[in-house]
Amino acid sequence: MQNVERLEVGMTTQIGTDQVSDPQVGKEYVRALDSNSWLLFAEDSAEERSIVVRIDSIEGDVCHCTVTRRLDSSV
Repeated sequence: MQNVERLEVGMTTQIGTDQVSDPQVGKEYVRALDSNSWLLFAEDSAEERSIVVRIDSIEGDVCHCTVTRRLDSSV
C-alpha cells in the first residue's frame, strides 16, 4: 500500500485482505487509528480517522481500492 499521507480522493491503492475486517467489494473502509488495519466505514465513528477507501475488487490476497474521502489533513 502507498503512504496514506500521499493519497488523495480519486487515487487508487491496494490493501492486503489480512488488513481488512471482512473485506467486501463496494463497501467503504476507514483506516484504524495507530494501525494498518481497516474497518468498515461508519459516519459516526470516523471523526478522528484519516482516510476512507472503497474496495473495487479483490484478487487473491489483495483488495484494489479507490480513495473516496479524506477526513482531515493531519493524517
